[in-house]
Formats: sequence, C-alpha cells, structure tokens
Amino acid sequence: VVKDVRIPGFRKGKITRSMYEKYFGTDSIVREGIIDAVNAAYAEAVQLLDLRVIDFPRNIKIGDYKENEAVQFSCEVDILPEAKLGSYKGLEITVTKDAVTDDTVNEQVNRLRDSYATYEPVDRPAQANDVVTANISATLDGEPYGNWTRDGAGIRLGIGSFGPEFDEQVIGMSKTESKTFSTVLPDDFSNKETAGKPAEFNVTIDEVREKRLPEITDEFAAKVSEHSTADEFLTQTRVKLETQSTEKYDGEVRNALITALINATEIEVQPVLVQREVTQLITEFESNVKRIGYTLEQYLKTIDGSIEKLRENYLETAEKRVKADLILAATADQEKIEASEDDLRNEIMGWNEPELSTDSQVTSYLRSIDQERLKYSIRREKTLDFLVAHAVIKN
Repeated sequence: VVKDVRIPGFRKGKITRSMYEKYFGTDSIVREGIIDAVNAAYAEAVQLLDLRVIDFPRNIKIGDYKENEAVQFSCEVDILPEAKLGSYKGLEITVTKDAVTDDTVNEQVNRLRDSYATYEPVDRPAQANDVVTANISATLDGEPYGNWTRDGAGIRLGIGSFGPEFDEQVIGMSKTESKTFSTVLPDDFSNKETAGKPAEFNVTIDEVREKRLPEITDEFAAKVSEHSTADEFLTQTRVKLETQSTEKYDGEVRNALITALINATEIEVQPVLVQREVTQLITEFESNVKRIGYTLEQYLKTIDGSIEKLRENYLETAEKRVKADLILAATADQEKIEASEDDLRNEIMGWNEPELSTDSQVTSYLRSIDQERLKYSIRREKTLDFLVAHAVIKN
C-alpha cells in the first residue's frame, strides 16, 4: 500500500512499514491483505470444487480478522445448470425436403433470363409487364402536380408506379393514343404525401415495348456462368439447386432435433445466461447492420425500434440457444464425444484457405489461437451428427 502514500521527508513509495503504521495504522494493510487472500482462496475453491461459475460471487461475508489466525469467508455463486437428459436417441422429427424438379430448374433459369431481358418496340396495344414511353400531365387534389408531369416517361405496367388504377387505364392503349382519366391513389402508396388522394392524368403513348427474354444458348451460358455450353449450364443449375436443397434440409433437421432435444430434457437456465446470450445476439445483429452501412442506432430509427425492444424480441431465441448449448454439451459428456487433434486439423484444412494448406501452417495456426473455442464448435457438430445418426426422421 505504500506505493500511493506520500509523507513529508520521504520519497513517494519509499517509507517503511513501521513509519506507515505510525501515520495510518494497520487497518488499511489488513483490508488490502484480506481482499488479496479472499480472492486467491475463492479462485482456488472454484478450481478444487470444479465449479462452472457463470457470474460474479454475491452475498460475500468475511469473518473477523485476528492476527495469525485463519479468516473465514463465504459467498454464493451461480453455476451452469445441470441438464437432466431424457431419451436422446431415437428422437422423432418430421422435416420436408424441397424437391428439385424440371419446373424448379426452369424457374431459377428464368429468373436469371429475366435479369438479362430486353424491351423491344411492338405495334400492338399495351399489356401488363410492357414498358410504355408516354407524355404525362397530372393534377393532385385538383392542382397541377409537377412531380408527375413530364414527357418521355418510361412506365412498366403492372407494378403500380402510379397505383394499380393508373395501370388498368393505360393497359390497352396504343401508340399515339391519348386518354384523360381519374384515379384514387391507394392508402399504402409508396409516396406517403400523395397516398389516398384523388389524381387526374392525361396520358399520350409514344411507344409500347415488349419484354423479351434471351434464349438459352451457349452464348448466354458463357455470359451468365462459368460454363461454355447451355447443357452444362442447365446441368450445373440443377446440381446447385440440389446442393442448396440438401443444405437447407440438413439445417432444418438439426434445428428440429435441437427443439426435440430441449423438449425431452429437464433444465432451468438462469436469467443472467439468457441476458448474456441476448447481448451476443445483438452484437451479431449489429455486425450485419454495419455491413449495409448503418449503425445500430440508425437502423433502429428506420424501423421505429429501440434497443430495449430488440432485447425483448431476442429473449426467446436466446433462451433456446442457451438450453441447446448446455444440453448438447451434456449429451457429448454422456457419449464421451471429444474434438481430437485430427478433428481440429481437418476442420482447418476444410476452410480451404491458401495460408492454411500445409501441415506446418496448420500447426503454427493452432498454436496461435484459443483452441477451446474451436474444440467446442467441433464437439457440438459431432454431437449433432450423432443425434442425426440415431434419430427417426420422417420426410
């Protein structure tokens, strides 16, 4: 304690114990000593009792100090709850796998064709999904509305740029045809200033253009993919969709098993664990928001939300995640599932990172990281694999 004490005639931190006690007594020395001793004894007790403590100790009581006698202290701690496992082998779940059919492949290909579509002039009346070029003058509430009055406006019919009633009036019009008509803009119109108001339009059509999708040719395949022929492109589109369907199915199987496992297990989790998980979920959410150029506060303003409401919304998800982690860990303990050295190496090599492609690079990387986090993740996945292998899955 002398390091922070200054006494006239002595340099700071250089006084003797006897001099310190003469000026300040022994209480502060005893107080510091007891704190150090209790902290050390607490850490030792937690280790000896193999307690998985989840929060700071509370209700700390320290007995009286007498020189050369032991000091007793007590405290209460929250520890990870015990999961009383039920029957976790043979869990029954029902999961639907999306079938990849010719129609599925065609829908995917047509979406891609749509993004490369062109609009060609046609000599016929306008139809839904056509693009018309038109001269427009508009009034809103009986007053000229300059925002919508312009020549050469390009309008895609069927998407309600000026409301569905506008599109209905223009569909059927031909090149050079003019029409004046009244509409009432929908209450949920994108422009809130004009939503629900009566409007009058005068429209003259300059041109009608029809949407044309590109043919599925070798040239198109080379343009939109890494494949040089249309057949390769279509085959790999199906393979990609089947892979996505399988990955989605596997994820839903795991989620369904976790839910079934929680329902088959007795466990009560403390609020402090749930709140910690809520904080983690918000941190993950904030990272995603930053990727689209917002701060969390800015994003919450756009949805008229608050951090308190966000925390409340995450409570159920957080509780499920906490229970799942604890129950899966208990299942792994029961089945003696561990993450081996080979598991760690295979996991890292599976990342396909150029700088982690040799044994020596992987060894160096393993020495530089907290292996426990990686072991935890691998052990969790191996436990889920075990549950899947022993589950009754109905499709």
